[in-house]
Amino acid sequence: MKTKTKIILGAAGTLAATYGVCTLMDEMLFNKKLIMPPEINAKFSGCDMSHLGELLANNLRWVEEYGYEKHYITSDRGEKLTGYLMRAEEPSDIYVFGAHGYRSYGKKEFCGFAQYYLGRGVNIFFPDHIASGESEGTHCTFGYYEKEDCMKWLSYMKENFGEDIKIILHGVSMGSATVCMMSGRDDLPENVKFTVADCGFTTAKALFASKMKGLGIPDYGLLKAVNCVHKINHGFDFREIAPVESVKTAKVPMLFVHGREDNLVPAYMAGELYDSCGSEYKDILIVENADHAQSHVDGKQEYEDKIDEFIEKFVE
Repeated sequence: MKTKTKIILGAAGTLAATYGVCTLMDEMLFNKKLIMPPEINAKFSGCDMSHLGELLANNLRWVEEYGYEKHYITSDRGEKLTGYLMRAEEPSDIYVFGAHGYRSYGKKEFCGFAQYYLGRGVNIFFPDHIASGESEGTHCTFGYYEKEDCMKWLSYMKENFGEDIKIILHGVSMGSATVCMMSGRDDLPENVKFTVADCGFTTAKALFASKMKGLGIPDYGLLKAVNCVHKINHGFDFREIAPVESVKTAKVPMLFVHGREDNLVPAYMAGELYDSCGSEYKDILIVENADHAQSHVDGKQEYEDKIDEFIEKFVE
């Protein structure tokens, strides 16, 4: 009996330890209020953005000096979400909707694009996703709930800025996954004229597996275990986060952008998204030497030229 008891206690201990490890990994991935030490965050992202400090500060300062309106909605889950509208100097019925990335926020992600879009006479609207910036919540969902919130924002924009406005979806990183999943929906408003998907992943599972491999962490079913814990704690299967499947039914033109030297989301994922995309018109831009979410920094002119082409073809 003692041996059997030891076996049972040992198994229970192993199970509890496994659950604890999986819970910790799940929280590190999804809990945006959990502040990771800089060295761990750097290892996870694989991206050195320290050299962007001054540029980012200048762009954020420019946004504050230009000015913006704040807007609010409440998610279907009850969180108060904040959005920002920067209006072009001359009245315009064209709006860019910007979806930001993981552990970022609206102004930070789109302060670099603001001058371009506003200079082209296009309004720019960017929300803070759940658990980001000034929006409420504790956990991001890599696009799972963000896409629902963004669809709600599009309805809000139509109601408040005009039923006939023209909308460009522009997402970066996790925001790219979000707009990709929106672009394949049957209920996407006809107001949306095209989508820019910058450095997006194919599936959340593939992204997590890629990072584990890059960090030298063997899987051995660990991702499945983490997903089981995640479903218990958060109520959804992260394998359902699959932009590469969503774009198969995309009905709007799509521009995929990716940095060749992306150390967080491998550049080959842009090709897989492009190949999977079912839109009648699609294009891809790979920016040489650009790391994650830095294509607009390292390939500013070619990036903006591509967006110009899409605006001229599908908006103006």
